[in-house]
Amino acid sequence: MRDITPCLLFNVLVVSIGSFLFGYHIAKLNAPQDIISCHGHGISLELDIRPCIPMSEQTYGLVTSVFSVGGLVGAVSAGSIADTYGRKRTAMFNSVGFIVGPALMALATDVTTLSLGRIISGLSAGSSVVIAPLYIHSVAPAEYAGTFGASTQVIINLGILVAQFLGLFLSVVPYWRIILAVGGFIGLAQCLLLPFCVESPKWLASVGDRELAYRSLVKLRGRSDVDDELVSFDDTTSPDGENDGPDDATPNQRLLGHSTEANTSTTPKITLYQFMTMADYRRQLIAVVGIMIAQQFMGINAIVMYGVSILGDIIPTGATLINVIVSLLNLFVTAIAARIIDKVGRKTPLLLSIVGMGIFSALLGTGIIFKIQVLSGISTLLFVSSFAIGLGPLPFMIASELVGHEAVGAAQSIGLTTNWLATFAVAYGFPSLRAVVGNGEVFFIFSALSVASFLFVSRHIPETKGRTVDEVWGQARHVD
Repeated sequence: MRDITPCLLFNVLVVSIGSFLFGYHIAKLNAPQDIISCHGHGISLELDIRPCIPMSEQTYGLVTSVFSVGGLVGAVSAGSIADTYGRKRTAMFNSVGFIVGPALMALATDVTTLSLGRIISGLSAGSSVVIAPLYIHSVAPAEYAGTFGASTQVIINLGILVAQFLGLFLSVVPYWRIILAVGGFIGLAQCLLLPFCVESPKWLASVGDRELAYRSLVKLRGRSDVDDELVSFDDTTSPDGENDGPDDATPNQRLLGHSTEANTSTTPKITLYQFMTMADYRRQLIAVVGIMIAQQFMGINAIVMYGVSILGDIIPTGATLINVIVSLLNLFVTAIAARIIDKVGRKTPLLLSIVGMGIFSALLGTGIIFKIQVLSGISTLLFVSSFAIGLGPLPFMIASELVGHEAVGAAQSIGLTTNWLATFAVAYGFPSLRAVVGNGEVFFIFSALSVASFLFVSRHIPETKGRTVDEVWGQARHVD
């Protein structure tokens, strides 16, 4: 434990604020939906300060979903920006968006301004969910890298929990604006604290600044005898400055360009076009795209983004509280899921997760249709818990383990793009779909999609734990 210093913890916590805000911004429009869109009780439009912004449910869905547009741009561009300017500097740039976006939303009097703030928040959030794991992995001691890496998803869920908790008390006029503004104050805190953090020593070493890398490492470790660790960067650092070891990389890192094999091969990198067109990568492409679609099309963000309005008619006085409990349970299950996955592998938890979500989605739909409060509440809790044990953390991990190091960059691009587009589709399409088929009936669609997802995973997703890429696919790969 000697390398777990106050300086290290300070750096990790400050950079992790970006992950926290990612979760916070995903969930913050859930609880106050009716109040923001002028559908709540006791709202008068005669006030000088506009108490709400009139919106249909479809328009509100558009405002909610444009976060994914910003997130896609931020996530796809973050890696190259961080490689050029450094992890710390990129995080500081992101923190500006975390201030501006919430400020625009909190002061908005029209849909355009509200949407613009949402997009800017998405840009920073999408970038941060890439940068934070990269930075944490680079500063964490090797023996604790897995523990620190697993913290990213937990912190995201903590952000979701805080947003739901504030919504429990502030979803009234005019205090709903505080929910939107809080993210800006947290972003400001990160902006003020980041100058006191050190740059990633591995990135500094990768760009040739070994003296500053040494000084940063000394601060992080709280001791001067760090020469061995500094020398190790020469042996394990890839061109983008990070360690390629398979055991301590986080799921997002593996997807975002960190091979699970030693990156010492001279095999040329596979471009995105080659990955999408070469027959040798056809099965990998289908697997990566399919698992990302399955993660989102099972309906998890329908609960995270619209859970209060979904349960509002069935449990009018307890829908917001149930969403807080859901977020708390999601946080707890996510914290223990990594250990389960490491023990039993990838495919079994993934299939069990899909089965659980399918069953509890159908039960939730039944509870809503027949107005059974207990069934609706319990099904919501178990639906989210099922997601957290497999379909939540595993797609990013599996996507990186399905390809060799020469194709990780291409898998990164297609995986991130597919995931964010699927998130947008659910966030934007769910309100309209619910309006057409019914508030409860829509969950039978998610249940039917679980059957398709189960069949897809059974056929197209092999077990990857403890296997090389060649062993995963049962044949040698031929790379031209």
